[in-house]
Amino acid sequence: MFVYGYIRDYYNSNYLKNKNMKNYIYIILGVSYVTYYFLNQENSYFLYIRENVAYGDVLLSYFNALVGFFAVLGTMNLVNKVLEKLFIRLSKKTETELDDLVGEFIIKFINLAKYIFALYVVFYLAKTPVYIDILVEKATSVLIIIIFLSLFTSFVNLVFQKELILKSKLKAVSRTLLPFINKVTVIFIWIIGTITIIGNLGYDVSALIAGAGIGGLAVALAAQKSLTNVFGAITILLNKPFKIGDYVAINGHFGVVKEIGLSYLTLKDKMGHQIMIPNETIISTSIENLSVRENRRTDFSIGLVYGTTQAKMKKGVKILEDILEKYVEDKTASGYRVNFDMFGDFSLNINATYFSLHNKVYKDYIKQKEDINLSIKEQFEKAGLDMAFPTQELIIKKEDKKKNL
Repeated sequence: MFVYGYIRDYYNSNYLKNKNMKNYIYIILGVSYVTYYFLNQENSYFLYIRENVAYGDVLLSYFNALVGFFAVLGTMNLVNKVLEKLFIRLSKKTETELDDLVGEFIIKFINLAKYIFALYVVFYLAKTPVYIDILVEKATSVLIIIIFLSLFTSFVNLVFQKELILKSKLKAVSRTLLPFINKVTVIFIWIIGTITIIGNLGYDVSALIAGAGIGGLAVALAAQKSLTNVFGAITILLNKPFKIGDYVAINGHFGVVKEIGLSYLTLKDKMGHQIMIPNETIISTSIENLSVRENRRTDFSIGLVYGTTQAKMKKGVKILEDILEKYVEDKTASGYRVNFDMFGDFSLNINATYFSLHNKVYKDYIKQKEDINLSIKEQFEKAGLDMAFPTQELIIKKEDKKKNL
């Protein structure tokens, strides 16, 4: 009654008000009835053709196979439509996307598997040699398993990406760990699926596993680099020197961590380039996690011309202190410092250091730095302070030459 209710609602829905859609349902039901009618061994027409027509049994099997093919497709299309309507109803009653993903997985599986199942029915009903029947049976089972594995791994990926990462409020460490678990899960699913396929093909799986154990040492030696990278990924995830989104410096490369894979760590640098570093290299070199620093230090020097008076030098120092006081978040003595540092080759140098709290978002840090520089130029111009640039003064000494009379 439960299924009948959904079929009735589907039939009476606005979607089926179209006459062609209702005719489609009639065709499906009619083909199903014809299939049953002609596959009945007691039918008089069936017996007549079988006994009086050359190769009548074979011809009837081909006809039954053809009718069975369309009957399977029609029936599974109807089932697919009913399930689609059912899942739409269920999705409206829940806020989570998990039921939507399950429904999408089932509908996709039916859409792909119905053709394989229909072909299987064709070869099952048709009179064909035994070796073809065996081949078709094995091929069908392998294709069904492959389709199921492909869709199931897609389903797992969607669950990890949508339900667990994008929608849930997880810690950054969890968001770093989940993609790795996702990949391991997919690999495990395909390993189990491959073993199942080998078993369905008639091979002794236990013997193959035993053989794999004997040859495992050779494989391990051949894949030593790959295994080192895999263990490197596990070491990174356990020690947590950084997480997805951190800005790091590794082996001379600077960039944001985008992905921690089984073999490589993926960084994205300021130019937008993708940098892939083997995990083996990461666990054997120093790592600078620049995202965990409390602040970002900036040093700069401003040189004034040698003609600047002492009063103006003090004024220049005071201007820099006032500007840093305005823009730097840390107002304590350790937040910034300014001093007349040295007599340079061509300038009187004022050194300044400040610590910016914009250490997470580089764009904010650059904007703060720009505001400080523009304020310095504006205030120095108002105060009449001239900045120096490299110059050379050449003194040419002329000597008077006395003429010998």
